[in-house]
Amino acid sequence: MRPSLRLLNLEVSSLQGSRTLYVCSVCRQEARPRPLVARQFLRNASNTAPITERVRRKIWGTDNPPGLKDPYGGEGVLERKFRKDQPARQEEPENLAQASEQTQVENEAELASAEAYEPATTWEGLQRVGHLGRWSDLPPSEADAYESFMLKKKVTKKGQLSLAAHQAAVEVSLMHSLNKPLSKVCDVVEHDKSVFKMLWKCKIQPGEWSQAVVYPSKEAEKALVYIFEQIGGQPEPAVVEETAEEVEEAVDESKWEDLVAEVNGPKVPFFGYADVRDKGFLSLSLNDPATKFAFLKRFSQLSGHYLPDPVVHSVATVGQVVEYVQSVLNPKPKKLADHLANSQGLQNLPNVKVFAKKQKPMDRDEELGRKKVIEAELRSRGLIE
Repeated sequence: MRPSLRLLNLEVSSLQGSRTLYVCSVCRQEARPRPLVARQFLRNASNTAPITERVRRKIWGTDNPPGLKDPYGGEGVLERKFRKDQPARQEEPENLAQASEQTQVENEAELASAEAYEPATTWEGLQRVGHLGRWSDLPPSEADAYESFMLKKKVTKKGQLSLAAHQAAVEVSLMHSLNKPLSKVCDVVEHDKSVFKMLWKCKIQPGEWSQAVVYPSKEAEKALVYIFEQIGGQPEPAVVEETAEEVEEAVDESKWEDLVAEVNGPKVPFFGYADVRDKGFLSLSLNDPATKFAFLKRFSQLSGHYLPDPVVHSVATVGQVVEYVQSVLNPKPKKLADHLANSQGLQNLPNVKVFAKKQKPMDRDEELGRKKVIEAELRSRGLIE
């Protein structure tokens, strides 16, 4: 019988049956109950290997895949579920004895290695990486201590951002002139007030980083050079004693800054100083990758602001870094109407008006003073209450 004729076959055996049952051969085959063997899933003939090992073999396409036999640290959820579905099997006594001996040898090896423990600096040679148990149940150790690299509170004022950028520029320039690792300036989280005051008085001239610092005096230059020569070996904040002349000068020139620092307390950022004395640091170039990394790291530490990778790649001067942080702190309005309403150029035009919402005829009537008259007339006619 041809396939086209077989698809429409009468499911009747004689003329006595109903002739209205038209069943195709495909439906007839699907309607029949399948044998039990056809419904069983194909399983691996060997159930000795765990499911994770079989997955690894399938991924690598070989029976001997590279890596550890059990890299996942014990039985997984799938393996435990598969083991529950399988009937329980009794292991041979010899296998049990060998397993107990092997575990005993492993325990002895772990005890011996624990006595001669040496902390690892790299992952090479380690049998495993990570913790296999519940690490939250273990008591805290010295390695769990954490100190924040950045400030707990971000700097938001424009003058304080300039102070952070100026201090970072002066410190990186000093490290350039001393031929020391630039990023070591971050080892000192906060200087003493006298040291910060000398950094604040320094000026930056455009040019090379190694020759950009202009010191306020010879004494300040000697003190800063001596302090920054120690950075990198001593993590404690650098402290230097002021001379009598510097103390008198500080009293004469910065009485207001000292008074603000005393009133606000020692937690005030940058010891109460409001702004920088010179803006020359804004023109310093950041084309050198090492200099850019050191400056941005120190600036983030002093100000508390991170810079995303696209911005780090695009900024070319110190001024662009300060401008980006200020734009983040003072974002432009998202709505176009709000942005146009705040535009001074449009507000000064006599024939232009900007509204934040759509204007209706009733708004036009209210603007021209006709709204009350129209409402009174409609109320007199009984159209509104």
